[in-house]
Amino acid sequence: MNRTEFEALRDLPGKTIRDDIRFVERRATKPLLVAEDLRIHNDHDVDARMNITYNPAVRSVSINVHVPGLGPICRLDSNGPRHRPCGRDHKHALVTEECPRRNLADGVTDRPELARKSTRELFAWYCTVARIDHEGVFVAPDE
Repeated sequence: MNRTEFEALRDLPGKTIRDDIRFVERRATKPLLVAEDLRIHNDHDVDARMNITYNPAVRSVSINVHVPGLGPICRLDSNGPRHRPCGRDHKHALVTEECPRRNLADGVTDRPELARKSTRELFAWYCTVARIDHEGVFVAPDE
């Protein structure tokens, strides 16, 4: 996927997540709470999936969109590790076709306005920016 294809998908109206979103603890990643493999339905028939991770120990949130077989195409990290020169609240975006293979190492943008937001607020912000409608129930792990 190149930047033009990524932007076309990002800007495509009518994308939806139809599933309820509930966080569960996985033994292998404890204490993380995760909502995984949330399908983002879209008119381009791109198999885009969202994973959301919440770490209750440090109250960090990561929202990651990936395409199976390709890799991550966009990620929001809040209260997570710094990605210099950016701080702990930042967004990763696909810039080149190599970005999914490199785990979105390029295209990191500081987002200090997202500091101290709840998981629900971060999810709502992300969905607004990415033009995704959520039709299910969102059970936030930090409420």
